[in-house]
Amino acid sequence: MKLAGAVVVGLAVAASACTTAEVQSGAGPAFVEVTSSPTPAPSTTKAPTSSAPATTSTTSVPNAAAATEVPTPVGSVVPLSGWAAVDQYLEVTLIRGGSAAASVAVLRNGELQHQAAYGRRIAGEAAEPSDQFRVASISKTILAVTALELVEDGVLELDAPIGSLLATRLDVSNPTRGIEAITLRHLLTHRSGFPQYENLFFRNEVASCPDAARAGFTRSLQSVAGTSFQYSNMNFCVLGILIEQVTGAPYAQVVQEEVLTPLAITSMRTAGTFDLEPGDVEHESAEGRNYMEVLAGAGAWLAAPTDLVTILNSLDASTPGTKVLEPATLERMATITVTPPSDDDEAAGQPAPTTTSEPAPPTQGYGMGLRIFDAPPTGGTADATFGHTGTLESTHAMFVRRPAGITWAVTISGEYPASTPEIATIMDNALLLGGFADGTYRTPPPPLDDA
Repeated sequence: MKLAGAVVVGLAVAASACTTAEVQSGAGPAFVEVTSSPTPAPSTTKAPTSSAPATTSTTSVPNAAAATEVPTPVGSVVPLSGWAAVDQYLEVTLIRGGSAAASVAVLRNGELQHQAAYGRRIAGEAAEPSDQFRVASISKTILAVTALELVEDGVLELDAPIGSLLATRLDVSNPTRGIEAITLRHLLTHRSGFPQYENLFFRNEVASCPDAARAGFTRSLQSVAGTSFQYSNMNFCVLGILIEQVTGAPYAQVVQEEVLTPLAITSMRTAGTFDLEPGDVEHESAEGRNYMEVLAGAGAWLAAPTDLVTILNSLDASTPGTKVLEPATLERMATITVTPPSDDDEAAGQPAPTTTSEPAPPTQGYGMGLRIFDAPPTGGTADATFGHTGTLESTHAMFVRRPAGITWAVTISGEYPASTPEIATIMDNALLLGGFADGTYRTPPPPLDDA
């Protein structure tokens, strides 16, 4: 696997600072210059034990000479492996690449194997693995799980029209044509017909998610509900309002009760654009912005990576741990939604099919609040790679479930990498250097429009 150009530049900078320090691509280990005493302490890497369901690793620089008790000259280079190599690579790439803070958590077969943080929480304070980062559009997965739990409870229906109910809730007396046909399934799969609405959510056109929803209910739809995909924050802003309508409680409270509490997650919260509490990582925002308030359920959650991998593991039927949804619902959520042929295709002169065989299932796409980055052509989710990305001002986040039993989450405060899916390449390289992956993973495609 080749390193991205930006990663190579970051490593070159690190090398110039430490003279002999280098990180290599492929199967080779990472290296770090030893500047401590001539006889460094041996490795203290802690491996997970069967008696502890979730074990966090702590690593130090391995000492190849310690076994033979031969002193290591000052300034020599010793190889790093395991989580020490992962941490060095991520710190060099993300923090020296320009971001202020980053954090990572990794599960293997449902058990926590490693967590770490790099950079600073705020000026003068080092980041900690338990710190809360903005997770942006990963909020959509969290809200989707909640909605599907309400479907299982009989509170919501996937295919019942909800447009008129929400129009009443929003005090919109004359909703735009087509609103009445929108269903929960349309919202979860970004097939409601709502346009992208970037300015509405990010340019201070409105003050809140309900205000944004009122605009969406009175402006024209981009397409008939159910006929085409358009990633739009409006879908999950509206979904949060729907959850409040049918439960009579704030959506964040319902998320806590239906999803987070069963998973023993207590520290996550939603926040405003300039809210900063102890334990929160600061994300720089331009003065006057209000996008967190307007996004609400579409992007306002704060979480630590350990919370995120716990949530994603709950969607993996192949691993141990609490699953908040039934197996059939998990399969439906992680299955790529295929837009059916339009009745207008024939009228528009589209050529008729030349074969009666069924086309192969798509290998990339969107499920219900989940991005499917790579699915087998034979269908099914057991061998699929899925998760979600999240991007906001000074924010990049990504969590991924791999079919080989590895689930990871990375959260970042800063603008590096410029494209959030690049985190997958960076993380794959880190796991490869540490010896936790074999280099066969496929990198996700370029992002859909995100927030």
